[in-house]
Amino acid sequence: MNYNAKMKLVLFLGLSLGVFVWPGWCLSDLPENSDSPDALKQELQYLLSSGMAQSQDPAELRRLASLYLDLGYGFYLDHEKKLSSFQEGARLAKKALEQEESSVDAHFLYAANLGKAVQLQGLVAAALNLQTLKNHVNRVLDLDEEHAPAHHMLGRIYEELPWFLGGDSEAAGDYLKISISLDPHYAPGRLDLGKWYLKHGHSQEAVKEFIRVLETPPFEKRWIWERIHRPQAKMLLRQIRASESPDPPE
Repeated sequence: MNYNAKMKLVLFLGLSLGVFVWPGWCLSDLPENSDSPDALKQELQYLLSSGMAQSQDPAELRRLASLYLDLGYGFYLDHEKKLSSFQEGARLAKKALEQEESSVDAHFLYAANLGKAVQLQGLVAAALNLQTLKNHVNRVLDLDEEHAPAHHMLGRIYEELPWFLGGDSEAAGDYLKISISLDPHYAPGRLDLGKWYLKHGHSQEAVKEFIRVLETPPFEKRWIWERIHRPQAKMLLRQIRASESPDPPE
């Protein structure tokens, strides 16, 4: 039975009994919005308590890896907790790949979790894992050339690496532009494209991208946009406008 079928069975049994069967929670205790950090934390707790971390089902492993990625990126603040979340997400995604090598999601979740983990660990870790990251992101694009987050990830890799490790700012801009052309609601790609424009002295283009971030909330994972992408866009817009305002007369 795959992950989605199991979750439907859990919901059916819970509703039939009048009580949601996640350990320790009644149905009324659960957040109304399933796309929220509280709901994701509760889902993670349930899946771990049910032994899913030892599963051999790639769909179940991918779901866990996705939860670890989202919570590590959008919710946890402590450095060690974020790092641990990304490392466990990478481990589970890699395990999913052992069962299903052609999975676009598994390759992306492995690269995304690993990339976030090495980013927290510094330049040496990035250098040691660079080729692995590229291999998996490029594999995503081999399987799905219109995968916006993969183009975004390549853009981030090329922009953040120093030139002697293969950094290429022009290529970074190209990949970031592709990512938002494929998905205009993809807030992380648009925010980073705005930062790329700002870094290279194109403040008006940056302003346009930051305004679009504010005006175009994503269809999914809106809570991350509200916690991270929207506040960053607002802050950067304020900085640009403050730097461009004329000095007051003496």
